[in-house]
Amino acid sequence: MSESTDSTTASSYSKHSEFYTHTITFLVEDSLFRISREPLEAESAVFRDMFLLPQGESETVEGQSDTCPVILQGISKKEFESLLRALMYRKHGTNRGSDLDHDQWISVLKLSTMWEFVGLRNAAIQHLDIPSELVDPIDKVVLALQYNIREWLLPAFLALAKRPAPISIEEGRRIGFENALKLASVREKLRLEIVVEEFTFTCKDRTRTQRYNTRRLVLGDRDKEAESLDYTPFIREVFSL
Repeated sequence: MSESTDSTTASSYSKHSEFYTHTITFLVEDSLFRISREPLEAESAVFRDMFLLPQGESETVEGQSDTCPVILQGISKKEFESLLRALMYRKHGTNRGSDLDHDQWISVLKLSTMWEFVGLRNAAIQHLDIPSELVDPIDKVVLALQYNIREWLLPAFLALAKRPAPISIEEGRRIGFENALKLASVREKLRLEIVVEEFTFTCKDRTRTQRYNTRRLVLGDRDKEAESLDYTPFIREVFSL
């Protein structure tokens, strides 16, 4: 190996277009992260725009040293770790991203949506798309509303419409009371009950009794058969899906 060149000589060299890695330093909570900026730039519109801003060469440029990192506020260290793990695994063509647990994929969904990582967002949606019978449909509705995943709403609302238990106050707070009222309008109902009534009358010294059926609306528990009904058309109409 040749001796190190001084800074003046090194600055005169050109940087290889493919194998010269630009790094960037972030501060999240109390931890410094120094990573390659290429995957961030390639997959995130937000970071791509940030890197297009004029950059200097001095140590005072934000992100170029540990003493002057890019400070990411409003997120946790664990959330950023989850995003980077998912991003780097995809970048290097491995399937280790599947090792992330449910909560970590929610972190990936949150940050990928916020920073416009389209590919990562799609990967997070795919990993979190658990059938409604295996996960609380309220949780699916909350995530769908928070991160604008419209394709999750219909199956989650359908599961809630079919279940025997009504929407609780706490669940209404979580999904929003307007959505809870709309859902109640789909799933709650009055039932028709057939009542047999008798009518007695006297005709030519003879008393006669006649029976007939009538139907009336009564309050009552949901019919068991309601769990097997298809509420899809009503959900689409009420929620404009």
